[in-house]
Amino acid sequence: MLQFKAPQDLHTLPDSHPAYPLVQDLLNRLIVNFPEDRAYAPDDDGWICLIEEHDVDRVLTEVWKDWTLSDVLWEGITLKEGHYQAVYLADNEKGFVFLIPDAPWLPDSLRESIEYYLDP
Repeated sequence: MLQFKAPQDLHTLPDSHPAYPLVQDLLNRLIVNFPEDRAYAPDDDGWICLIEEHDVDRVLTEVWKDWTLSDVLWEGITLKEGHYQAVYLADNEKGFVFLIPDAPWLPDSLRESIEYYLDP
């Protein structure tokens, strides 16, 4: 799982990667300048995650201590440019966007979860 907590994190993703424009757009829209008295803090405010094949069945300890993607109660999911954009709001301030490729390697349990929350 690649994590994007600041605009400079985009350099970890090759610009030829299919998710690059999506991550760049999300960084520009979500990781924004806060008022001077309140700096953006990923641990308090959340971040963007790009899921890779080896992430789909494992516990995502970088975010949760005991959840896999199939366990998440998503706020909503949309499909854009071959990636599901799944939103999870941890509380009133902290939120995550997971970019999950619409790939044949998605397990049935995750695909069922995505379809349940997918916006038509």
